[in-house]
Amino acid sequence: MNIKNSKRDNQHAGSLRLLMSYVFADKTLLVKTLVLVVIATGFEVLGPLLSKVFIDDFIMPDHYPFWPIAGIITLFIGSTIIGTYLKYRQTLRFLDMALYAVLDIRKRVFKHVLSLPMSYFDYARTGQLVSRITNDTESIKDIYVQFLSNVLTNVILLIGILIAMAILDTQLMLVALLLLPTVIALIYLYQRFSVKNVTDSRRLRSDINATMNESISGMTVIQATNQQQAKLSQFDQINAHYYDTRLKTVTISSLLLRPAINLFSIIVLGCVVWFFGLQVVQGVAEIGVLYAYLNYLGRFSEPLIEITQRFGLYQQAIVAGNRVYELLQESSAKPEKGTCTRIEAGRLTIKDLSFAYQNNHPVLQDINVEIEAGQFFAIVGHTGSGKSTLMSLLLNFYQPQSGTICIDGHSLDDFSHDALRQGVSFIPQDPFILATTIFDNIDMGRNLSEAAVRLAARQAHLHNVIMAMNDGYQTQLGEGGLRLSTGQRQQLIIARALAGSPKVLLLDEATANVDSETEQVVQRALSDLQGQVTLIVVAHRLSTIRHADQILVLDHGHLTEQGDHHQLMAITQGRYRAMYQLQQQEKRVAQAAQ
Repeated sequence: MNIKNSKRDNQHAGSLRLLMSYVFADKTLLVKTLVLVVIATGFEVLGPLLSKVFIDDFIMPDHYPFWPIAGIITLFIGSTIIGTYLKYRQTLRFLDMALYAVLDIRKRVFKHVLSLPMSYFDYARTGQLVSRITNDTESIKDIYVQFLSNVLTNVILLIGILIAMAILDTQLMLVALLLLPTVIALIYLYQRFSVKNVTDSRRLRSDINATMNESISGMTVIQATNQQQAKLSQFDQINAHYYDTRLKTVTISSLLLRPAINLFSIIVLGCVVWFFGLQVVQGVAEIGVLYAYLNYLGRFSEPLIEITQRFGLYQQAIVAGNRVYELLQESSAKPEKGTCTRIEAGRLTIKDLSFAYQNNHPVLQDINVEIEAGQFFAIVGHTGSGKSTLMSLLLNFYQPQSGTICIDGHSLDDFSHDALRQGVSFIPQDPFILATTIFDNIDMGRNLSEAAVRLAARQAHLHNVIMAMNDGYQTQLGEGGLRLSTGQRQQLIIARALAGSPKVLLLDEATANVDSETEQVVQRALSDLQGQVTLIVVAHRLSTIRHADQILVLDHGHLTEQGDHHQLMAITQGRYRAMYQLQQQEKRVAQAAQ
C-alpha cells in the first residue's frame, strides 16, 4: 500500500510540474495578467468604500452638494466599467494560456505515442489511448481557465477585501478571517473523499471509449455471432459504474463545498449584524461602515465559495494530468544511434537468434539463416510457429534476447532509423489505407515524384486500374480504402512498399485474403522483383512459393527444415511435404465440389 501511495504521490507531483511549467512558460504574459487582476480588484473593492462615504457624508447629514455627489457617482460608474473590462481581458489571457497548454501537451503526447515501442501496443487499448490524448488533455484546460484563473483572481480579491475591511474596522476584518480555516478544512476533506471517485470516473470514461471503439470496429463479427446483447450488457455495466462514481463525486461536492460555506457565512453574518447593529444603535459606529462591511462580507464569502467549487474541476484536471503524465513516462523505443545511412545490397544474416515476449515462453530459438542479396526466401509453418514474430524482428520492432540480425554485415542497430525504413519495406496481411488519395497512399509523405509513384503502381500491376478511375491518382479512397477491392488494396500496399526502392521486401501472408486471380497478379509482381530486391515472404498458400530460392520451415520456434521446394518435397516424413500435400488435396476436393 505504501509503495502504491508513493507511486501515486510521484505521479501527482510529476503532473503538477508538467501543468505548472506552462504557467511559467511565458513569464511576461503571467506578470501582465496578474497586474490586470490586481488593478481590476482595486476597482472592484472601491465601490463599497464609495458607498460608505456617500451614506455617512451625504445621506446621514442630509446634505447634497452637486459636484461632490456627481464626482462620487462618476467614480463609482467608471470603476465598475473599467473593472468589468479588465476582468474580460484577464479571462482572455488565461484562456490563451490554457489553449496553448492543451495544444502543446496534446502534441507532446501524440508525438510520444508515435515513439513508443511495438511491445506497448501489444497490450494497449486503442479507445483508452484516444481518451488520454483527447479527453484528458482537454480536461487539463480547466486547471488554467476554471481553477488557476479563478483561484488567483479570488485570492487577490480576498486580499483586497481584507485590506478594505481593515480600513473600515480592524476587529470586523479579524471576524471575517475566521472563515478561512473553515474553508481550508472543507477543501482538505473534499480532496480526501473525492480523489478515488474522480480517478475511477476518468478510468471508466476511458473504458467506455475503448468498449465503443472495439464494438464499432468489430460490428460485422458482433452481428454475425449475435453478440449485440452481450456487448450491450458489458457497456451497461461500465456505464453504470461510471454513473455511480460521478454521483458520489457530485454528492461529496454538494455536501462539502457551496452549502457548507454558505452555512458558515450566514452564521458569521448573523453574528456581525447582531454585534455591530448594537454599536450603530448606540451611536458608536456609522451606518455607512455597517453597509460597506456587510457588502464586503457578502463579497468575501463568494470568492471562498468560488474557490471551493472549482476544486472539483481541479481534482478532475489533476487526475487527467496524472493519466497524461503516466503515458508520457512510458519508455520510448530505443533511440536510433546507428551511423549507417544506406542499405547497399540487402544481404541478410540471422545468427543464433532467440526471442520471447515473456520469460520462459520462447517464440524463436537458435535461428540461423544466410540470405544473399536478391534471393527469394519463404517462411512457412503452422499458426504460432513464430513466422510473424521473425518478420517483426527483421523490422527491428523488438530486440532479441540473444543472437543478431545483420544486413550487409551491419547489425540492425547500426543503421539510422531513416536508412532502415527506406531500405526495408513491409507488406502486412491486412492493408492499412489512409482516407485520402491514391497518390498520397503510395507516397506516404515521402515527397516522391509522380514518376516514382506511377512506376511503383506499374510494378504492382495497379496502374491500369487507377487510370480507369475518373480522378486517376487523385481518386479519394475513403476510410479503409472502400473504393478498392480487397485485392486492389493489397496491390496498393505493394506499390507503396516499392515506391521507396527498398533493398529488402518483407511480405506477411500478403495473398492470404485475396482471390486466385488477384493472387496471380501479386505473384507476377513478385516474380518481376525477383533478383532486384531481397524477398522474404511468409506464405500460407504453399503453391505461391514453389519458385522460392529457399523455404524455411518453422515449428514451435525452431527452424526444422530448409531448402527449395523440390528438396523439401524429397523428405519423406518432412513437415513441408505433409503441409503441401494436404493443401493440394484440399484444392482437389474444392475443385471437385465445384
